[in-house]
Amino acid sequence: MEYETDIKGNHLVREEELNIIYDGPSFDGRMEISHLSNQLKSTELVIREIVSELYKQKRLKNPKDVKIYLQLKKGSFQEIITVIFNNPIIANIIGGCIVAIFTYYLTKKKEKPECHIKTENLVNNYIFVKNLNQIIIPLGEKDKVSIISSNPSIRTTISHNEKNVFNSELRELKEKVAIEIFEEEFFGYLSIVDIDKEKYGFTLERTNQHIPVFFDIKPTLDEIRKILGYRIKIDARATYEEKELVKLDVQSYELKRRKNLKDFYKNGKSK
Repeated sequence: MEYETDIKGNHLVREEELNIIYDGPSFDGRMEISHLSNQLKSTELVIREIVSELYKQKRLKNPKDVKIYLQLKKGSFQEIITVIFNNPIIANIIGGCIVAIFTYYLTKKKEKPECHIKTENLVNNYIFVKNLNQIIIPLGEKDKVSIISSNPSIRTTISHNEKNVFNSELRELKEKVAIEIFEEEFFGYLSIVDIDKEKYGFTLERTNQHIPVFFDIKPTLDEIRKILGYRIKIDARATYEEKELVKLDVQSYELKRRKNLKDFYKNGKSK
């Protein structure tokens, strides 16, 4: 089989497969749905961050055009994630980077991970590493997960015990994170409500981004019913970690109906 190569002789591809295989008592062709949804979302973010870093370093354009697909296989809970690039890319770059960064955090020798791109921005990026952690969060006692690139020799297996090591590293990294808090106003709607656990989620207008919210004054059940799913404006203390919005502490809120054409007629702005 013939490959395109770059000037250094590296094989180039337009497609890469990443196999994530969960094995153990917790997995028998299934996974708890909350773990699965969080893991898949975070895996996509991890892949896109690696691709973005790759494109930036190689001075390529349009990383947003990269397509990511998922297949599931029976047996152990196995995901096959296919990444389709819009430019020829060094083979096994995604799997190689994920394996290298996991190895970096799970070994005592903190040597720079090798995966054809500079990884300093990735290993020091708390948000990136926190998303990477979602891949191993589903592991219960006696469970393990294998991450295998298109090239089977590029692989790592992480056990439940190593999950605790990774969490310890993540906590250390968080202590170095730049945390900023601002008072801001946001538009959107209350989209997630768990009365028993007092957990609420706010979806920012014109996005699919769900942000955890906490109320300075706990709303009553009747007040929640009045605003649930409706457009509201909130005044909040917004917490950012590494420039990413992670939490909203709501000081006040009010319903805000979106203006339509009738409002302009009423105001005499149109005849």
